[in-house]
Amino acid sequence: MRGVLKKNAGPLLVGLIGLCAAAAFSAEEDRWRAGFSAGWRTIKDKTLESVYGGGWIFTPSLSYRISPGLWVGAEHETGYSKEARIGLFAEESRLAVRGTHIFLLYGRDKGRIRPFFKIGAGLFAFDMDIESPYVQANNFSSRDVSILFGGGLRVMLSRKFSAVAEAKYAALWADPFDDMVDLGGIRILGGLVFDF
Repeated sequence: MRGVLKKNAGPLLVGLIGLCAAAAFSAEEDRWRAGFSAGWRTIKDKTLESVYGGGWIFTPSLSYRISPGLWVGAEHETGYSKEARIGLFAEESRLAVRGTHIFLLYGRDKGRIRPFFKIGAGLFAFDMDIESPYVQANNFSSRDVSILFGGGLRVMLSRKFSAVAEAKYAALWADPFDDMVDLGGIRILGGLVFDF
């Protein structure tokens, strides 16, 4: 987890400085929202869940207000990459899942605590690498459409900054072995949001 944050610290810092500068010079009503959340995700497929388990994810997002209480945006989920020994010969393997959703978010724009609901769809990638002399194809990949729905709460810390807690379910089916596996799962996230 520390390596992922260290690797992306420069672009995140530049982006945050740019957002703060844009907000300082903007006298108009806030139309944009940038956020960064981190949390835990599960895998619905019982076999994969028992081998790899859940894992940490990171989700930067950007959205635009199209009407009072209604936002359209995009979020990118990354970070889930787990290693485990599998099969009869206990070969090393790695499972990684990442992707991007486009979403609609509806929520209250007034008050200190602001509930919201979210639906969306996007494209996710699944990669599995197996280090084995016994498997002819040792790299399996699949990309497919994913849908999500969820909700959460924003707690206003100031006029521009808020903390967010979110629970969502993202559905994702993949067929790396000519057998469908359910890589969907629940995400529990917490983070910070900046309006500008």
